[in-house]
Amino acid sequence: MASTVLTYDARAKTWRPKPVDLAKSTVQDEVCFIFLEDGNWFKDTCTEAKRRKILEPFQVPDILSSDLCVELNGYFGCRSSLSDEGNLIGLSTWFRILTKRVLKPGETKLHGGKAYLWYEMAFFALWSISGTARVLCIGTPPEMKVRIEQELQTRPAFNPNDPFAMLHPILDEVVRVCDDSTWRVAKRVRGIEKNRKVGPDFEELHDHARHARHLVESETVAIETMERMIMQQNVNFELLRSRFDTTYPIQSKEYMAFQLQMMKSLRSRAQATLDRLNGEVTLAYNTLASNDNRIMKSITILAMVFLPATFVAGLFSTTFFSFAENDGLIAQDDYSVSVSARRNIHPVSEDVEPRFLLTAPVVT
Repeated sequence: MASTVLTYDARAKTWRPKPVDLAKSTVQDEVCFIFLEDGNWFKDTCTEAKRRKILEPFQVPDILSSDLCVELNGYFGCRSSLSDEGNLIGLSTWFRILTKRVLKPGETKLHGGKAYLWYEMAFFALWSISGTARVLCIGTPPEMKVRIEQELQTRPAFNPNDPFAMLHPILDEVVRVCDDSTWRVAKRVRGIEKNRKVGPDFEELHDHARHARHLVESETVAIETMERMIMQQNVNFELLRSRFDTTYPIQSKEYMAFQLQMMKSLRSRAQATLDRLNGEVTLAYNTLASNDNRIMKSITILAMVFLPATFVAGLFSTTFFSFAENDGLIAQDDYSVSVSARRNIHPVSEDVEPRFLLTAPVVT
């Protein structure tokens, strides 16, 4: 599968891109970022054996090649190698973060009419004390590779003694992608709040609530992943204490804590968006119920106004008149209204049935 490699030239202290087919060859560069952006190919088309072959150079567990791990909503893991003296000499790291991007009207045409896209980002890193530092990025948005390349060109140097040094720019871009996904839904909700007079579209409200719920879920898992990374970072610095000065570990920890805090803020925004959507749904239902109540009141008033006239018109219908030839229209000679009532409280004889007869003579 066509991929892109950003490899580091130590002599020139710069990063250079080059194409590579991960299905046919293995990347040999010691320090590089590898981008396999077609996450659907890795997940749906690529067999488990091919996945295992692609991940084999990163010394990760075979279970990461299974359908189980390519369907999970997030994870973090690592495998450390120590010397006889207890120093860290090698580390394999893997983590997965998901986000859901709601597409704008002009973007749907570019993606076959889809209303949203899932970015199921998986990262696999291999580090060794001898100078190896490779990171494989799967299922990332195209702009992530562009921004990382721009960042590396601006600040090409990194500390090769830090196993997580190459993960800092990746986490920056993960936060950017999640930020974009979160605000896309939040802006849609704001548009709904501004157009309440148009009337609620319950299907649209349901879809946006589903998107917001997915964002809350994925960002919650991302926070747990980053918290686990911070714990491992502390272990790394403890095992590599002799290779750093006093300042670098502190600054590295502070920056990753800042990245974690940004992700927590995004999760709070996603949760607030979901709460606002639930409020809009409740308001829409209450508005419809209020409108139905007003309609029923109107019907009742109309019935009270027109029912007496309707009753009189029915009472004095055509049977009230007599149509005699050459005599014109005259009223019936005998017109009566009968009202009967049965006694149901005390039993009475079957052959006795009380009846009240009201007879009204009609003057012709």
